Amino acid sequence: MDKKPIEQCIEISTNPYDYLKKWKIDNKKKIISCFAMHIPEEIVFASGMLPVISWRSNESVTMGHSHVATFNCGLTRSFIDDLVKEKLDFIDGIVVNRMCLQAQGLPFLLEQASKVPYIEYLSLPALYDEKVSYNYLLDEFNRFKTGLEKVSGNTITDATLNNAIDIYNKNRELLSEIYELRRKNPGIIKGKEMHAVVHSSMLMSKDINNTLLEKVVEELNNRKQTLLKDDRIKVITYGGLCQTVNSEILDIIEDLGMVIVDDDIFVGSKYFANPVEKTGDLYESLANRYMLKTPPCPTKGDYKTDWTDYIIEVAEKNNAKGIISLMIKYCPPHMCYYPDIKNKLAAKGIPEILVEVEHEIISFEQVKTRLQTFVEILQGV
Repeated sequence: MDKKPIEQCIEISTNPYDYLKKWKIDNKKKIISCFAMHIPEEIVFASGMLPVISWRSNESVTMGHSHVATFNCGLTRSFIDDLVKEKLDFIDGIVVNRMCLQAQGLPFLLEQASKVPYIEYLSLPALYDEKVSYNYLLDEFNRFKTGLEKVSGNTITDATLNNAIDIYNKNRELLSEIYELRRKNPGIIKGKEMHAVVHSSMLMSKDINNTLLEKVVEELNNRKQTLLKDDRIKVITYGGLCQTVNSEILDIIEDLGMVIVDDDIFVGSKYFANPVEKTGDLYESLANRYMLKTPPCPTKGDYKTDWTDYIIEVAEKNNAKGIISLMIKYCPPHMCYYPDIKNKLAAKGIPEILVEVEHEIISFEQVKTRLQTFVEILQGV
């Protein structure tokens, strides 16, 4: 019996290694691993290669700790670990973006630990001075284009880039539709299912993924009853920068009687927010999307846009009673913002709890106990 669309998403998200190995054999194309976040995948796609978002490995870090410090985030450590173990031997290139101190040092680690022939560092600018940042960003995009043409052997034309943008915008549209279905009926899809749906889009060729997402929409519309029954406490999650969140944590949230109605995480709404608005020059169009300040991103250095206000807006729009902060362990951008977020939410009387997300196995019982206390607080609100 054929697997249902959401089951296919979960399978790909759980084991991207086998999926991408097979894809490469079948399609005879190169695969470029794009380290989160903000790398313009459309340019890679237009070159005839497959951009995939770098993922957190499916096992504990061992050999990788000979190359990277243990106080780096799980994504950085596990990615290096996978390279050293040659689990990513099907990858033809790696692109890293300036987003945090760990990412800035990553290219040097990759050169030591990797045999990958193409390693690119994109210095996507912070949004301090918009005019200077914008011009520099365009220079980086054009430099990126030239490098990809050399690696792929293909010329990136306006036609191929325009097609890539259309395909990616369709993907964003479909993911937005799925999220809207959850907002209207939060119990229609479980948290780990939604996580896998978004994650699958990061790992598949977008044209193929679009077909799968259309089937996901159909599957959700055909579900006769909600998976999560009524009278649940609505919450939103935010944070989760760059990497996947442990599915066990998402299960615990639901097992305790809560339901995630919306989110502001990377493997979630942050990934597909804002279509590329084509306004003439396509590289300028891509740059315009990067320059947008909502949803707020702490890696962009935008000190004027208040992340907390945005989180509150998402919560109020969905009638959520509480906010769950999912902080990746050793994530400096989120750690720097969190004290202000926590204080402002507390000042406004909005219940919030911090859950630290680790790569290695953590004490889920401890997480469960803390979330149970959070539920009791919400029930009294």
